[in-house]
Amino acid sequence: MSAPTTGGGPSYDRALLLHGSKRNEILTLREVQQYGSDSFADPDYIQLYGMKPAEWYARGVRLLGRTAVECTRDSLGDRIGRDVANAFPGPPPERRRRGALCDPPHGSFTQALQYR
Repeated sequence: MSAPTTGGGPSYDRALLLHGSKRNEILTLREVQQYGSDSFADPDYIQLYGMKPAEWYARGVRLLGRTAVECTRDSLGDRIGRDVANAFPGPPPERRRRGALCDPPHGSFTQALQYR
């Protein structure tokens, strides 16, 4: 069970969002920021495509609890992407398409990300 925060409510940590009652719940902006604060001392920890939570939330992006835990920092994701690109050079330049994507865990992300 999650430890209480200073405000008396549950700690928005990995256990609550991945295995607890918030696993399949759409998080509010406050909950996303609370997870960042409680787990990483940074309310803006969950950044998507370089946008802080208030920015992507304002655009209608919503995350389930389990998806917030799965988010990878942009800087680490960029490094992983570069490593994958170097390991798998892909088709010759004349057959390449702009916007090709390799996203192995996309199933959970696709199910959890909701746009209005």
